[in-house]
Parts: sequence; C-alpha cells; structure tokens
Amino acid sequence: MSLSAFRTPLAHAVGLLIVLPCPGQPRAIAFWPNEVPAAIHAEIDGNAALETVRELGRFHRVHGSPGYAAAAELMKKKLLAAGLSDAAIERFPADGKTRYAHFVSYYGWNPVSARLEEVSPRPALVEAFPELPVALADYSQDADVTAELVDVGAGTSPKDFEGRDVRGKIVVADGALPSVHRLACLERGAAGFLSDFPNQPSAWSDDDRDLVRWGHLSPYEVSNRFAFMLSKRQAAAYRARLAAGEKVVLRARVQARLVPATYDVVVATIPGTDPGAGEVVLTAHLCHESAGANDNASGSAAIFEVARALESAIARRALPAPRRAIRFLWLPEIAGSQAYLVRHPETVKRLVAGIHMDMVGGLLATTKGTFHLSRAAESHPHVATDIAQAWFDEVVAASQQYAEGRGDPYAGFAWPPGSREPFLGDVRQLEMGSDHEVFEESSFGVPMVYFHDYPDVTIHTNKDQPENLDATKLGRVAYLGAGIAWTLAALPDAEAPRLLRYARSQGEARIALSRGEDDRDGILAAHHAILTEAETLRTLAALWPSTAAAVQREEDRLRDMAAIVKPPAAATDTRVPVRSPEVRGPLNVYYFDYLADALGDARGDRPGVGGADAETALTRRPRGDVLAYETLNLVDGKRSVSDIRDTLAGRYEPVPAAEIAAYLDLLARAKVIAWK
Repeated sequence: MSLSAFRTPLAHAVGLLIVLPCPGQPRAIAFWPNEVPAAIHAEIDGNAALETVRELGRFHRVHGSPGYAAAAELMKKKLLAAGLSDAAIERFPADGKTRYAHFVSYYGWNPVSARLEEVSPRPALVEAFPELPVALADYSQDADVTAELVDVGAGTSPKDFEGRDVRGKIVVADGALPSVHRLACLERGAAGFLSDFPNQPSAWSDDDRDLVRWGHLSPYEVSNRFAFMLSKRQAAAYRARLAAGEKVVLRARVQARLVPATYDVVVATIPGTDPGAGEVVLTAHLCHESAGANDNASGSAAIFEVARALESAIARRALPAPRRAIRFLWLPEIAGSQAYLVRHPETVKRLVAGIHMDMVGGLLATTKGTFHLSRAAESHPHVATDIAQAWFDEVVAASQQYAEGRGDPYAGFAWPPGSREPFLGDVRQLEMGSDHEVFEESSFGVPMVYFHDYPDVTIHTNKDQPENLDATKLGRVAYLGAGIAWTLAALPDAEAPRLLRYARSQGEARIALSRGEDDRDGILAAHHAILTEAETLRTLAALWPSTAAAVQREEDRLRDMAAIVKPPAAATDTRVPVRSPEVRGPLNVYYFDYLADALGDARGDRPGVGGADAETALTRRPRGDVLAYETLNLVDGKRSVSDIRDTLAGRYEPVPAAEIAAYLDLLARAKVIAWK
C-alpha cells in the first residue's frame, strides 16, 4: 500500500481522537485530577534549587577527589534533613584495576595546590589552584619545575616536535591533553605543558577569549606530569612572544597525586506501597569542576528538589504514598552509573523507567542554550515519553500565557526574582552525552527521558557560575521531573484509561508525521512509526495491568496497520549478531574507550587510551554516536544485519546496509558481538 493511500484514513482517525470530548472540568494534565499537579506545584521552590546549586558549586567535584566526596556528604545531609531517612553513600573502588563488566576503573585524584609563575622576563603570577579551580588540569601530579617555554602547536603529531628540543622544558599546545602528554612528556621528556585545548565547541566558542577551560589528563597514566589550562588570550600572548624570539621562563609548582579512591554514589528513596511494582529512578551526575553550576549542579539540585517536594507532599498528606518506589541517584558521571548498575543487578530488574537531568538551569541570554527533552531510545520506546510530553506542554503553555500578560507568576511557573520568560525548549529524539546512555544501554534496558540544556557557552569553563542560572527555569524543570516521576510511580488504575487515550493521540500524531516519501525508506519510516506506538502502549499495559485488554486491542489494530504499510523485503546481509555477556553497558565510559582497549593502542599497556581507529562511515555521520549506540542496542540474537539496518532507517534515518555491517564487523573484532 502506498503512503498516499494510507494518509487519508489515518488523518481522519487522528482527528477523531483529538476532538473526542473529555467529561468533567478541563484538566491541566489529561490523566490527573487538577489537585495532583497543584499539590506538586505547591511544594516546588525554584529559589531553593538555585541555593543548592550555590552550595554544590563551592566544591571542585572531580571523580574520586576530596571535593567530590565533600559534595556527596552535603547531598546526603540535605536528603536526611528533607526526610529521606535512608539516604546513604555507596562507594565503589576506583583503583585502576577493578572492573565493572568490561569497564576498567581509573584512579582518583587528590589535588592540594598549584601555582604557575613567570620567572622572566616579566615576573608575575599567571594562575593558581584552588583559587582558580580549572587552572590545574585533572590528574596532574607533583612538580616543582623552572624551565623555558616552547610552542609546539597542537602537540599531537610527531611533526609538531620536529626541530624542537622539549626535554626538561614546558611546552604550550592546544591539542587533546592525553595525546600532548604522551608525545611531549612521556616520549620526549618535557616537564609539563600549558593548554588552551578548545573542548565543547559551539558557534560562540571564539567570542570570549578569556574563558579558561577545564582540562583532563588520563586518569590511568600513573606517570602523569602536569598541565595548566590557559585562556585563548593568555596562550596567544605567549605564542606571540615566543614567535618574536623572546625567551620565556616559567615556574610550575604542583602538589597533587593520582590515588586509589572510590566512585561515590548518593542514594535515597521514597518507598512504594507495593514492593513488587518496581521503581522509578531519577539521576543526575554530581561531578564536575567548581563551580560547575549548570553542568551539573543544576541537575543535581533539580532532582533533590523533586525528592524534597514529593517527600514533603506525602508527609503532609497532600499526596498519598506512591505504589512504586522512587529512587534518586547522584553519581560520578557515566563511570559511577556503570559501577552502580553492574553491582546492583537486582535493582536494575526493578527499574521500570526514569528521568536523567544534566544541565537544566541556564539563562538563555547568557549560556545560549535552550532546554531539550529527549525521548526514550527508539530501541525500547516507552510511555514515559508521552507522560513527559504532557507535563512539558503544560509548563510551556502556562509560561507563555504569563509572559503575554495573562495570569500571575505562580500560574506561569515563575519564581521571583527569577525570569519571567516563556519556557523555551523542545521534545526530540534520543541524544547522547550523559548517564542515561548507561541506563538505556540494552544490557540494563532502563527507558529514560533526558533533560538537558544545549549548547552552553560556559560548559566546562571558569564561567559556569550560579549567576548564569535561573530560579524560574530550575523550578519549572523540577516540577516537570516531579510530575513525570509521580505519574510513573503513583497514577491509579482508575486514571490509566485517560493516559491510554492521551498516549494513543500522541502516537497517532507521530504516525501521521512520519516521512512521506513513497520509496522503500519512506514506507519503512511509516511502518516503524506504527510499530513504535504499539511497543509504547505495551509498556503502559505493563505498568497499569487494568488497561491490558484495551491495549491489546489497540496493539492488534496497529500491527494489522503495520502489516499493510510494509515495504518489500530487501535482505542483503542475513548474518545475526549476538552480544557478548562480558560487555555490559556503553563502549565508552568517560575516559575509557573499550574499542581502543580491545583492539590495541599505540603502546598496548594503558586501558582505553589512544590507539585503535574505531571510526567507521557510520560513526562519522552527524548523528553517528546515536546510530552506533542503537545498532548495538538492537543486537538481540534475533535480528539480522539487514533487520537492524531497516529498524535504524525506519526509526532514525536511512543508513546504507554496508555501514551497519562494517560497524558490526568492527564490534566482532573487538569481541563485543559474535556471529550466530
């Protein structure tokens, strides 16, 4: 059946669903009586969330460091004070040898002080740590060196060092720090280096030449020297002086060491009334540089505000105890999630869905980033996406009305003295870059919606400060998180049919908007849009069994429709890949690159550092990170290479089968998969 013949009856069906009247008074959230969102709104305090950001921003929160440990203790103390009586810190070894499935843990870091001074010809203090927390690159180690400065350009290729004697000297370079360290320090004897490596680029990256970016050496390299981070202005000035023939002598003093440490995970729960009903999880990474306000004190503060608000509403009986428990986790980014999930398989089995927050409070005028709500991965779609859409739409509409002069600040979800702007954001497909990738990886399979601001011109710099955040935005995000979590945990069976109607309307709209081309990939898009909605409704029935019969009828209808809107088979690669049980979780875990580790690096003795070229045509695509991640998620021992290709083409974008095959062949070489 052609798509053109399919669209007319579908559009008519969508229209009927949307205009069906709903009995009773209008609801802000279609599947909740207005008393429930009102009770949540009454407890949320955006100003309190901003104050939590300020508290966390005082700590330099590097994985396995004293600053991170202090921040974890602060969160535990605040949770206990808020009534979450089981709040605790779980500690997992980070010692360079403990494995969490395929991931090899790295060391912690104990930085005490560092000073970079120019000795001649212009004696002056250049910068100091901890006064400027990002001045010292993470995982730098002890030094007291007075040496000449040498410019090596990027410092990441042997050609950059031709004709330059750097032994015993300090170099200035703008390449990736671990590569510069290997070539300059380990291979050529440099004492250390200065860097203005431009990580996290955006359209505004060259506008502020005084940003000092947060840098990292390898946490696996026990022979690390040191690196100081400079602004572009500082680095350019040194390069100009050196190019003019000036001899610059610097003194670098560092007191810091790589040490065996722990990944500390703060855990708290709101208990559920039915231990067999599973748990909802909210996560945020607690780590990053000081102040690390938007990234990610904001997400940490927002999920704390969710925990505090829901616990308070339950305590004063504005809300009943939820059926499902709600679990809150503050983690070292990605590595902490990997460690926690590998060590808690019994908890993983109970997690039905969740919310991850990473960068959620930025002022648009300052950070340039808008809010994005990423849906659950298309490899395992979930009704959490529809629930999130409903709460998101309410905040957007209410904030817009208030900004246009209709209503008061409270109704517009504004927290004076925060902003009065409309809530600017969107709902989009899966995006990568934070802990939700660990939870959603098929080894663990926890569907997550992901809250994040992007881009952010202050991310990973000395200017990611609390004054760039907004109490109103933090309040809105906390309200969204609380509403979504409460729906997943506490929606009564009596309201579940309303959620089913809402989810059906959202699904039919997405089907109607699926690609319109009449070629094979266009038909695949429509086919998979239908299948995705059937899978989504099945997750609703799993959480609310009273809807099972209605969902089954709807699923049968959708599968009949999918059978009609189905392209002819075009299998070109019938091989079936199977996952290795030894590889659980994403292949990249913060500083660890499993493919480089498995396929060999330049020296072959440092886990996950340097080495093997794991890029393929698939990973070089604009959304190659998502496509590669979902390719592995779709390996279930049943789908062939062609099946995986068609699923990606239908749910994301058309991809040549040869690119999928080449990536899977790479994974087979690394023993991530085997061929059935």
